[in-house]
Amino acid sequence: MEQSLVLQLPSRQIQDFYLCFCGYAKCEPLHTPGYGVRPNYVIHYVLDGEGEYHVDNETFHIAAGQGFIIEPNMLTFYQASRANPWSYVWVGFSGPRAPEYLSYLGFNHNHLIFKSSESERIRNLVFKMLRANQNSPKNEFYLHGLFFEFFSCLIDENAPRQQEDLDRDRETTNRYLREAISYIQQNFHQGLRVSDLADHVAVSRGYLYQIFNETLGMSPKQYLTNFCMTRATELLTLDNEPVEVVARKCGYPNPVAFSALFRKRMGVSPTQYRNQLSASYRERLKRELESLQ
Repeated sequence: MEQSLVLQLPSRQIQDFYLCFCGYAKCEPLHTPGYGVRPNYVIHYVLDGEGEYHVDNETFHIAAGQGFIIEPNMLTFYQASRANPWSYVWVGFSGPRAPEYLSYLGFNHNHLIFKSSESERIRNLVFKMLRANQNSPKNEFYLHGLFFEFFSCLIDENAPRQQEDLDRDRETTNRYLREAISYIQQNFHQGLRVSDLADHVAVSRGYLYQIFNETLGMSPKQYLTNFCMTRATELLTLDNEPVEVVARKCGYPNPVAFSALFRKRMGVSPTQYRNQLSASYRERLKRELESLQ
């Protein structure tokens, strides 16, 4: 169990990089929300205690003053320590420029753990967000001011050192990345291939691979597969359509191939995944998805 405070934004005017929700939790020994796939980024920062974060077959021990990033489309698990359970704050966010801005801080798929000595400032910022729970344009700008200040707490200790001369091609590279990700989000159900992405962005497959790998720490194919699998978990969670229909909506005309890939990624078949979901998890994920609309 955990004692927690949560704020979700019911509407959104800011589009490129935006806050979805935030919260605070003081956990009981061994508390965990279980394995899950999120539709957005979530940063957890540990205020006290310790615990473990599991992602991509790796386990990280996280203590006070450290934090971890949960990426969209990735299966993760985290759990409080038995002897010294953690308390933490979290911030959920999304937007087409989120991967780009995270890369400025030195974060990508290969760098998901960070530290910050500004524990008190981070705590206060999130608690200010939690108290700002009025639904108005004025309040949304206030919340996003706090949201951007939250990220400023992480830059000094985590941002990669900048060269004296900034890479003149950075903006072009970021534009290619945004266009590729946007194309995936809009056309994933068509069974996209990496060559389709490269053709749309008008770059070579090799250069597209370089862009994704250097910025996100994964290949275009990995990102595309992760996105499709996340969409599949959402459909299996929120709808009762047959697995064959879910597979087709996620760009897999062959349901057998889809089920095999899903089992490889999630450890269970699509049907087993749907049956294992609790009603509370379904409702929580539904609220998170509604906050992005």
